[in-house]
Amino acid sequence: MAAAYAWLVENGIARAEAVLVTGWSYGGYLTLQAMGKRPDLWAGGMAGIAIADWNLMYEDQAETLRGYQRALFGGTPEEKPEAHRASSPITYAEQVRAPILVIQGSNDTRCPPRQMRAYEAKMQELGKPIQVEWFDAGHGSRAMEQSIRHQEMLLEFAYRVLGETP
Repeated sequence: MAAAYAWLVENGIARAEAVLVTGWSYGGYLTLQAMGKRPDLWAGGMAGIAIADWNLMYEDQAETLRGYQRALFGGTPEEKPEAHRASSPITYAEQVRAPILVIQGSNDTRCPPRQMRAYEAKMQELGKPIQVEWFDAGHGSRAMEQSIRHQEMLLEFAYRVLGETP
């Protein structure tokens, strides 16, 4: 992601101070991770149905997904605590500099809400700029009006962060 940022700036495609990072699901996870690990690069971040804390994810998800997480990390959070800590965006919340918008399903079983609520609370405790839009669905929504509203929110956030008007 940092290499993509550098390429965009070096080739005159993006302004260094005006690059937003965004993604959904694992892309949302990468967005939050990038915001904390490389805070110098991003003007803002927009994450959808994201992973923020692998430890809480493990506690709250279905056993099939726990098996997948154990395979990803080579063990449980108890067996591989450093890997889970280092891979969790909540670990880097203190380093975040730019505003974040999160759109998160309150009934998501893949990215359960408790881990995002913990991230939101940590960011607020630190005085970091975060806006979390909770919607009444799971891992995404097929409701057209809700999808349109989410796109509007993303655009409004981007314009606000970049100080531009549509």
